[in-house]
Amino acid sequence: MIPDPSNELFQNYERHYQDSGAARWQVPIPQVKERHLDRLPRWLDRIDRQAHILDAGCANGYMLSLLWDAGYHRLVGVEVSRQLATAARNNLSAQVIVEISDVRAFLAQTADGTFDVILFHHVLEHIPREYTIGLLAEFYRCLKPDGYLSIKVPNASYLLAGNHCFCDFTHVVHFNERSLPQVLEAAGFDTRQLEFILHPPKLFWSWRKPHRALLRVLNRVRWILHRLSHQALCALIDQQPVPKVFEAELEALVQR
Repeated sequence: MIPDPSNELFQNYERHYQDSGAARWQVPIPQVKERHLDRLPRWLDRIDRQAHILDAGCANGYMLSLLWDAGYHRLVGVEVSRQLATAARNNLSAQVIVEISDVRAFLAQTADGTFDVILFHHVLEHIPREYTIGLLAEFYRCLKPDGYLSIKVPNASYLLAGNHCFCDFTHVVHFNERSLPQVLEAAGFDTRQLEFILHPPKLFWSWRKPHRALLRVLNRVRWILHRLSHQALCALIDQQPVPKVFEAELEALVQR
């Protein structure tokens, strides 16, 4: 059997991860709050502060750090890249568990119904398709009843999907809002409990810094024009059914 070349790349992945835009996107929690940035999950208010949360593929631990600052302290991170896992350990409280492991190996050692929430953000596209359904079935097993699985992947229905999907040699499978429910259903999830999370820029008003509120309005207009341009293209090529999600990132939330 030919060895997977991705394994070697993952061990030296930190520079690529930073070059992909992580440094620009990952800002401290005070800026997230002050600027109303879309960093924490929009559905997080559904989750109790005592929830046991797994970030499967936690990279340098940025999302775990946001969750910690938001009051969630029962946190576990798993990362296959030793470089990124080391960075996560350096960035996080010692109370946050960070394991250096392949996600599949970690789950094999995890008891049924362990976690209330599992985050699987920008990892599924790296998993060879022959392991996709089995891995999702393991997530199903490791979730508590009514627990949540959050998945983020590049959206193959996005107008510039080629750039987003193929910017990384370790991306091997691509999804849109039709194919992702297909594999989730095969893994045991009830797709009637599935929702896609949209991210129109949040609007707010500030008397002290009204220019920021104005910029956010302009950003919302940009988001609307982006959506309309995709819908117009679908009409032009007679695409049926018309996708509902045109954002570069496809975010799905499914309940066990």
